[in-house]
Amino acid sequence: MSLLATALALAAALVAPLAVPAAAAAAEPDFPSSMSGYHNYPEMVAEIQAAAASYPDIVQVFSIGKSYGGRDIWAAKISDNVATDEAEPEVLIDALHHAREHLTTEQALAILRWMTTGYGSDTTVTRLVNARETFIIFALNPDGMRYDLTGDPFRAWRKNRQPNAGTTAVGTDLNRNYGYRWGCCGGSSGKPSATTYRGATPFSAPETQVFRDFVKSRVIDGIQQIRAHITLHTNGELILWPYGYTKTNVPADMTSLDHTTFVTLGRAQASRNGYTAQQSSDLYITDGDQIDWLYATYRIFSFTYELYPSEQSTVWKDHYPDDSKIPAQTARNRTAILYLINQAGCPYAALGSDARRADCGPLFDDLEINRGWVRNAAGTDTATRGLWSVSNPASTSSNGPKQLGTTVSGSRALVTGARAGTSASTNDVDGGTTTVRSRPITLPASATSYGPLTFRYYLAHGVTSSRDDALRVIVEAQDGTPTVVFQELGAANDDDAAWASASRSLAAWAGQTIHLVVEATDGGRDSLVEAALDDIRIRRP
Repeated sequence: MSLLATALALAAALVAPLAVPAAAAAAEPDFPSSMSGYHNYPEMVAEIQAAAASYPDIVQVFSIGKSYGGRDIWAAKISDNVATDEAEPEVLIDALHHAREHLTTEQALAILRWMTTGYGSDTTVTRLVNARETFIIFALNPDGMRYDLTGDPFRAWRKNRQPNAGTTAVGTDLNRNYGYRWGCCGGSSGKPSATTYRGATPFSAPETQVFRDFVKSRVIDGIQQIRAHITLHTNGELILWPYGYTKTNVPADMTSLDHTTFVTLGRAQASRNGYTAQQSSDLYITDGDQIDWLYATYRIFSFTYELYPSEQSTVWKDHYPDDSKIPAQTARNRTAILYLINQAGCPYAALGSDARRADCGPLFDDLEINRGWVRNAAGTDTATRGLWSVSNPASTSSNGPKQLGTTVSGSRALVTGARAGTSASTNDVDGGTTTVRSRPITLPASATSYGPLTFRYYLAHGVTSSRDDALRVIVEAQDGTPTVVFQELGAANDDDAAWASASRSLAAWAGQTIHLVVEATDGGRDSLVEAALDDIRIRRP
């Protein structure tokens, strides 16, 4: 079964009963009686099973996969029509990357309780359960969770329990094992015995592999459905946003708009729980960590919560607070977490009404990742070179700039032949037409509910160009009928690349699900032709 089919199949059947046999439960390591308010693995499973049994209409429990030791990594989906994969913004929350951070599982269980016991009585919770699909992963590292409880009474264990070949050292730091900037920047260790050992390769740990595959399964029609994410850690009372790998606030792999949104969302959450909001690297440099990977790969607005207590003098005080603290310290985060679940509808709305209009309409694509664009979707393209791609373009020049090495925002755009090559004409459009088709875009039934299609663009060409060369934007209607809504033709003159703006009404397609098709053509005698689009929006009015 494909990843997408697996994701959709979450709605098809509840998992088999999760009850743990009494003998196995009795043999399971447990917290000391003085800390009995914490849940060990069987107790955690029993609580999430009980929630699914008590609230079957809104809770579905499933495993995203197995740990190295063969334990299920349990998750719950919470939504009003839980057996259906609805077109609703999704939120992901995970706990216990690090074995000794047991308060994080308690926080995850508290969220489950808020969203079940409050459904139908708490107006905020009811609205969010009805309008969102929220996924909670309760213990990403169940092997380490168990092993940490085999000490006297704890081992202060951090990593998973995967052996490392050629050494007696055991374990990988799961939060240094993700595939973005893995091992790049001094924020992890290459020594298998180190507590921050990053693993032999990115995603070498089974636990990060199954997490990666679950997140990938939430990509539908090229669009990641998960909009917001929280990973729960201890400790420090912090809310952290990407990036961890660099001290630069807005590096090339983040747009200034996204950075401003992260800061705004982070501070808004911190104002609700009394934590400190800051960039992850302000704490210390990390590489190969989860929130960097989620944002860089999928543009998910991803945050780390470093839970209670504030920084202490020893690892024991940092990670093993008395169980009497659990109720107050998990409740402390309620309004902050519910705030982010709400903002998942459009994270940019946190910036105010202007951002809500510009970036919360039916389409906002800054082209920093490929959000469902498919080249030659109709199978009719004739161009032999200079094909469309979502890329970081290299600059080219021939009697002036023909392909710009800078974009409108971030570092990527929709460009023809992104590489420079040995000359300006090496990777330009040649031989005919290249097209690229968007994901499906659903327009509201009322044309007054959304604004025009806007985008930035350029068409550049040399003196041998003609009207046979062109850049076009086409609306493909629900019945497949194409309509050219924007066109710029070539001419027998040298035209350098420079970003321009375009705006077109889509009122004629109100209530339809459309596609945009972008077309670039070298249609006459061979000429130097380059084209690009960036920051494509269909705005709110």
